[in-house]
Amino acid sequence: MERSSEAIENPSAADIRSLLLLVLFPGAEPDFAKRLSETIVKLEPTFPPDHNAEILRVMAAACVYTHLEQTSTIANALALGLHAAAYPPARTTPVCDDVMARAVEYLATESERMRPPIPTGDPVPAEQQAAAQHAELKKAVDSGNFQVMAKAAEPVCAALVTAVKESREQFGGAMRRLTEESQFLWWLIGRRSSALSARRDSLTTDAYALPAAAEAAERVTLLPPPASIECLLAEALAQCTPPKRATMSFEELIQAADAAWVQRAAPSPATPELTPIAALLATRRAGARPDAKHLKQLSLQPKSKISPTDASGQYFRELMFLWALADIK
Repeated sequence: MERSSEAIENPSAADIRSLLLLVLFPGAEPDFAKRLSETIVKLEPTFPPDHNAEILRVMAAACVYTHLEQTSTIANALALGLHAAAYPPARTTPVCDDVMARAVEYLATESERMRPPIPTGDPVPAEQQAAAQHAELKKAVDSGNFQVMAKAAEPVCAALVTAVKESREQFGGAMRRLTEESQFLWWLIGRRSSALSARRDSLTTDAYALPAAAEAAERVTLLPPPASIECLLAEALAQCTPPKRATMSFEELIQAADAAWVQRAAPSPATPELTPIAALLATRRAGARPDAKHLKQLSLQPKSKISPTDASGQYFRELMFLWALADIK
């Protein structure tokens, strides 16, 4: 198992999409599954080379879980992909519930780590080290020995450089957090849609649901995004005129979006199964109307209903996943 989890150490964006599909959908990605099986057999000769579909899915989950053990752009993409694809809950069939729980845990922990507390002005550790080194330098100067002074000056300079670096990183992180928070604050209290150039109270909730998610995605500065964003989306949508019905079909929701905005929306995703709403928007952008056939291809039930708030949160998660995939070099 340990060797098998190393089968894909540095996955590409395409590998990440295939791994996620293999973990979430039985029978998905047969070509990728074959390559993964061959790689695992080389690492672990006892692994069955064929008739191994289910155990191969377990190995794929092990690969994903291993990457989620450490912070990285790969881990961001995997966790955000699992999170984005898991709606509605019955749409996917994950081979392992543990990997889904690990993704949620990773996103919560990493989101907090990327947004450190605002510095209070306390000295960074390197400052204390610099002060101690400075005291040693003063003793060296008092000795009058140039060799001793030169030797004592080097660690002082190194400590000062480290202190400047630590301070810059500390306050830089805080500024990125403040920038993101202030953008969302002005977005919320402005009561206006920047994507549709209209006040929110002039829009219905269903018409604004997807543009609102795109506006929120544009204001995220750090991945993974804070969990509170979906609460802010609900607040922004509450400023709109309520729709005639609290829930609607996916087809109705896609058709409710402004036609001009749909043409500007995110490009067609390479793996529509992982981003169903983005895929349905791409269908409409291509001039077709999402119907039962399109929905079934995305493992969505044609008669399923969704609220504008849930749709907005789901589209936001999809956009975060697509951003994370774009970060994979």
